[in-house]
Amino acid sequence: MLRLFYDRFLLAYPKTALLVILLLVAILGYEARNLEIDASAETLILEDDRDLQFTRLVNDRYGRSDFLIISYIPNGDLFSDEVLTDLAHLRDELEKLQGVESVTTILDVPLLESPPRPIKELVRDVPTLESPGVDRELARKEFQNSPIYRNLLVSPDLSTTALQVNLPDDELFKELLERRNKLRKQA
Repeated sequence: MLRLFYDRFLLAYPKTALLVILLLVAILGYEARNLEIDASAETLILEDDRDLQFTRLVNDRYGRSDFLIISYIPNGDLFSDEVLTDLAHLRDELEKLQGVESVTTILDVPLLESPPRPIKELVRDVPTLESPGVDRELARKEFQNSPIYRNLLVSPDLSTTALQVNLPDDELFKELLERRNKLRKQA
């Protein structure tokens, strides 16, 4: 049957066949702009997935925060005055943007071993890179060796750092999601 169609139409009328194919491609291409694909976690994961249920339980219990990560590669030494000033300026400018709750950088995280101090002292006064009198060489070693910061906030060679841009919670989305989940349970 396919061979018959091929012989009688495509070979007999190649220009017409090509015109029909081009017309079809043009129509489909024009309508492709209306194509919407929802690739969110809500559509890709089954509702009875145990991992999804556990994630929702953890989010309900401890809260959920959305964030973006921006990598920053300075032109000089990461711990130089110039680079730290640029980083502080970038952080401050990002915090001014609408839709940004806060920004976390190497300037803001606690330095627990620069110098090493008892926990009692850290509770009262947690030093950061912006604190006066911080030993930057000790801070450099801490960032390079700390499992908390290495490969998360700084690259192993300290050539790149990350800025975590924390976004505010979307209360309307959370409310609608809760209502939807309640309706699904009732059905």
